[in-house]
Amino acid sequence: MAHRPARTYLVTNSGPLFGARRITFRSSAPAGAVVLVDVDGRPVRALLTDTPLNGGLLAAELEITYL
Repeated sequence: MAHRPARTYLVTNSGPLFGARRITFRSSAPAGAVVLVDVDGRPVRALLTDTPLNGGLLAAELEITYL
């Protein structure tokens, strides 16, 4: 299996859970994968995309489930 380089992601929908906080993280998982990200000690799931953003970042979206 080929090694994928880690890319930097910016969460684009963090507002409902984290307000105006800018959340970035690195992952080598492929686009379409859902990864677990630790934000201030709180585990959240994020969907990785291949959507490019400014500054060489890629977009990630929190998987928010309301009960």
